[in-house]
Amino acid sequence: MLRHTIIRFTLLLVLLVSVSAKIEIIGAGLGRTGTLSLQAALEELGYKGYHFVDFSHAQQWADVANGERNVDTVIDLMVQNGFTATMDNPAADIYVDLFRRFPDARVILSVRDSPEIFARSWKTLYEAIEVTERDFAWNFPSFFQWIPTFRYLKEMRCMMGTTHLGLKPCELLKNWDQHDDGWIEEQYERHNQHVVDTIPEDQLLVFDVKEGWVPLCEFLDKPVPDQPFPHVKVNNAAGMKDLRQMFILVIYCWVPLVLAIILLASLCCCRSRPAALGGKKKSQ
Repeated sequence: MLRHTIIRFTLLLVLLVSVSAKIEIIGAGLGRTGTLSLQAALEELGYKGYHFVDFSHAQQWADVANGERNVDTVIDLMVQNGFTATMDNPAADIYVDLFRRFPDARVILSVRDSPEIFARSWKTLYEAIEVTERDFAWNFPSFFQWIPTFRYLKEMRCMMGTTHLGLKPCELLKNWDQHDDGWIEEQYERHNQHVVDTIPEDQLLVFDVKEGWVPLCEFLDKPVPDQPFPHVKVNNAAGMKDLRQMFILVIYCWVPLVLAIILLASLCCCRSRPAALGGKKKSQ
């Protein structure tokens, strides 16, 4: 009897949590528009931010990108894991789906000072991550695509720009160099205009993180925190260049490191074998 009561109570609790859980803030701004700083600010205000992807969801995002899974699957995962605010790609690519699911949510369109500044930052991002997306070759012995999560992320990135912008898979992040100068800037402006045209004015904040706490807190009806607005520097242009160099260092160092370990192990085995044979002779 007690066991059945506990089971019923647990099921009721799960039902109540699933009903009450929702996305309250939809970050519609593309990546490289201060989304990491926005996440830090929203978490200071009490939200749980979903930035880029939760790596445990990487396969589901790859399935969405490949057309093997409905987008509601990843939205359900966000909610089930307690996230209340989204930002950055790929969530920005499905902002329309998020708003359809949560029509009362407030939408923040994070922007840069100009399309040109955004384009430079976007290119810097790709230069950092493309080294992890190359297949193994003897002149570039990258192992990253042997790791499932990195393969899933590579597939997921190809969905960027394919939703409301209608671009081809991989076109926005990887194949932009096949277009004329100014093409990335054009896609940035198209995306921003799509958000402005789609979201009701009273539910939308166009926000540059340089503006700080005041416009954000006024929009969210939150008191302004005492501490300074968080401006995260870890993924700025210098940080992205450092990350690229780290990836390259790892790629070129792991093969000689493994060979050195194998050679050391072989030497240890060779030294221990004569000692073992000598012990046997003495016992005879």
